[in-house]
Amino acid sequence: MMNTLEADVLALLAPGGTLTADTIARNLGVPKHRVMRALHTLRDNGHTFQNQRAAWQVLAGKR
Repeated sequence: MMNTLEADVLALLAPGGTLTADTIARNLGVPKHRVMRALHTLRDNGHTFQNQRAAWQVLAGKR
C-alpha cells in the first residue's frame, strides 16, 4: 500500500531522470527526512534504486 508522499515521489521520478533527495524535497515542499523515508520504502518495495552518486530513479520495469 503506497501513501500519498510515496506516490508523489514516484510521480516525480517516473519521467525517467535521476533526482537527489534534496531536489525531490524542494520540488514537493516537504522535509528531506520524510522524502528519504518514502524513497527507502519505495526501494524496499522494488520501485526505485539509488545510484553511486546518491541520485534516485525508478526501476525500468516500474515506469
